[in-house]
Amino acid sequence: MMENIKPSLNFTVICDDARQEVGGKISLMGLFENIYSTSFPASHPRLAIMNEWSDGKGEFEIKLQLLSPDKKTVIREISSKLTLKNVNVRHRDISIHLNIDFQAPGTYWVENFLDGERMNSFPLNVVHVKKQAIH
Repeated sequence: MMENIKPSLNFTVICDDARQEVGGKISLMGLFENIYSTSFPASHPRLAIMNEWSDGKGEFEIKLQLLSPDKKTVIREISSKLTLKNVNVRHRDISIHLNIDFQAPGTYWVENFLDGERMNSFPLNVVHVKKQAIH
């Protein structure tokens, strides 16, 4: 049995889409931290969340949650296993989320957990904007 060394969560990125390219490269399109809407509830058609883990070794349970502004309501949740063979390996975890409904403007939260321990809490601002005439 392999000894576990807890990995670090290097970053969390929210974007429109993420793609695995030839040669293992990852392309991120449309990075953002705010979603704008003229009315609520607002439905956001697609977003991708990428996390990078490194400096760890072993098998772990990872969980990502998208929470309402009060941090009590879980809007989306995804869990998976993370296996790192050695401390020199980086793992980039990408999750795609379709048709997310935001009930009201506010600061929503993306939270990442490793074996039940919260590793980060990342804000996603949902902003109400007035309709403007198109010129």
